[in-house]
Amino acid sequence: MHAAGLGKQSLLIPKQPLLLLHGLFGFRELGPFVYFHGITEPLKSLGAKVVATRVHPTDSIANRAAQLQTQLSQVLKQYNTDKVHVIAHSMGGLDARYLINKLDWERNIMSLTTLATPHRGSYIADWSVLNIKQKLKIESLFKVLDIPLLAIDQLTPQYINECFNPEITDVPDVQYKSYGAWKQFESKFSYLYYFGQLLAEREGRNDGLVSMDSARWGQSFNEIPNCDHINIINWSESKFDIMPTYQKILSDLYHLEQQRELKWSIR
Repeated sequence: MHAAGLGKQSLLIPKQPLLLLHGLFGFRELGPFVYFHGITEPLKSLGAKVVATRVHPTDSIANRAAQLQTQLSQVLKQYNTDKVHVIAHSMGGLDARYLINKLDWERNIMSLTTLATPHRGSYIADWSVLNIKQKLKIESLFKVLDIPLLAIDQLTPQYINECFNPEITDVPDVQYKSYGAWKQFESKFSYLYYFGQLLAEREGRNDGLVSMDSARWGQSFNEIPNCDHINIINWSESKFDIMPTYQKILSDLYHLEQQRELKWSIR
């Protein structure tokens, strides 16, 4: 856990709850493993209201978004509020965009911050469809086991750019911000070396699974240098410190709340 850089005096805490959304093949907790590793509890200890959500790891964007509704309702009731902030990693950002646009939760979601979300798809999804789903015939196995495997197809650039983005547009009253990461994958022993090289040839700088260009979305975009796709959720083989990024996110959300309160007080 890399949270040493956070201090109560330096961290501005938003009043509203923060919902954390996981990505493809994700989970909230899996035995001793926590998806947002060493992130949720340190932020809670500083006073933030943090709730990690859970949806099906491989289902469609629409179904995953629908599964968030009950959890969102519970958080609103638990904290006696009508607003939340959403912080979403990878595919979770697409789930959140669908939730806001199609399922009418725009009145309750003040902001969406996406972390390495493939807003324009990823070539790695194309590669996975060809080399994992088709060549290994893994989709047939999933069907036998009655496990949906729609997510990978819906992360391809063709699906996102031709089907998803034209329909799932941003809602004016929700603040959309995004973060993208990039890393030079020089060691062949790195877990994302192969995918990082593949993606670099087609989409440029990337975190091993999502390119910087694809991660860019919303009113502002921030870079996280020397960071890969799972460093963003505090899983690291290189002791990468992601906590300053979450500190900045919380500070930005605090200032957003202050701006909204001022706006309403003037009316």
